[in-house]
Amino acid sequence: MKKIFAMTLALLLTGAMFVGCGSTDSSSKSDTKNDTSAAESKAEESTAEESKAEESKAAEESKADDTSAPAADDGLKAPVADAAFTPDFDNITENMLARSIHAAGNTDRLVAKLKAAKEGTDKKLTQIAFLGDSITAGSGATNSKYQYVKQFDNWFKDNVSVLYKVTNAGIGATDSYLGVHRVDKDVFSVEPDIIFIEFINDSDDEFYQTTMDSLIRKCLAQPNNPAVVLIEMSLKGGGNCQTAHSTAAATYDVPVLSYHDAIAPEIEAGNFTFDDLSKDGTHPNNVGHTWVAKIIENFCQQCMNSDTTPEVKPFDSTIESPTGDKYAGSRVVDNQSEEVKVTDAGEWLDVSTPWNFQNGWSVGKPSTITFEMEFKNLGMVYYKDVTGKAGIANVAVDGEEVMKVDGDFTGGWGSYAANVECYSSDEVKKHTVTVTIPEGDKVQFEVLAWLIS
Repeated sequence: MKKIFAMTLALLLTGAMFVGCGSTDSSSKSDTKNDTSAAESKAEESTAEESKAEESKAAEESKADDTSAPAADDGLKAPVADAAFTPDFDNITENMLARSIHAAGNTDRLVAKLKAAKEGTDKKLTQIAFLGDSITAGSGATNSKYQYVKQFDNWFKDNVSVLYKVTNAGIGATDSYLGVHRVDKDVFSVEPDIIFIEFINDSDDEFYQTTMDSLIRKCLAQPNNPAVVLIEMSLKGGGNCQTAHSTAAATYDVPVLSYHDAIAPEIEAGNFTFDDLSKDGTHPNNVGHTWVAKIIENFCQQCMNSDTTPEVKPFDSTIESPTGDKYAGSRVVDNQSEEVKVTDAGEWLDVSTPWNFQNGWSVGKPSTITFEMEFKNLGMVYYKDVTGKAGIANVAVDGEEVMKVDGDFTGGWGSYAANVECYSSDEVKKHTVTVTIPEGDKVQFEVLAWLIS
């Protein structure tokens, strides 16, 4: 059974088919050797150094802030409200919920997993995993009970089954580039039946279409045939990464739910502002989190209302990846991994700071560390530090400098684990990688992990 929502949405159709709300915020990441991590270049630094935030603020004040959204009632999947209203926990409209289904996709896996959970046919815990950034982690909510993942958790318990477990693999300031590498450890380790993916920190470009393409393929190819659903958010001003993500999802007919599509036309029509749903232009507030939860719950409820239970089929690996499945076999490696050999540690120590990346390497004086690793593509996870002590590291592969990575984040919103792709090639081979901190005033640096594929 494919696209179960045709009859439901037909009742709500009042105009031509919705052509999509692509982002106008699409800074390209064509040169992966730039000293910029995905998290640095996106929403997580909007309070620190993003000029985009200022542009969004001006646009918001004019109440015509979502230039990527169609005009009110102009080709919308469902019309906007007739009058302005103040967003509240319970007043997300039916038309907003209809618009939030950006692409229904093939729901066979989701229907089967939800019905099995409700009927208890598998006689086991239903494992549900959320992979994402700070929004998925719960940022913006004043209490954990308002976080959208927790609200969905409670809904599942009340409406589907008490035999379940939710894993929240949201990490602030991260993107799908890191996500496709860490999904094995953080998500697949619990053998999830349902996987929700959310990354507002991506850019709406080819790089993130590529990372999302590989991420979706990895998820769908798991032995227990999990259902996969994308959740698309929005920044103040309408910026999002929906086009890149949806393009990747369309190849595999994966459902895409869009908070952006639900709220953007209402904002453009002047029915409320983005500030009613977010304090910082990125993270939803308590009401915003509630609406995200209701969007997911609405979609799942419609799946459970299906009259039939479809057969779940294994992933068809013959489906060609439009991006070449660049990050197939991607993984995170650190000082606990056999795949990383340090041939010369210099003054570097086997230790790093963040709670979720504590098996890296750090240094506090000029020094070079040398690694041997086998890979086709190489990325670095490193510490962006606000103390003013972090310096710039020179990264070389096989003796050739490939980039400089700046660990300094003085004046930023907080220290965090950033990531950047350092090197890309067409074949897997063994390489020598060096990270050098030169003489200077700032000589502190932490390599938290390597991303290889």
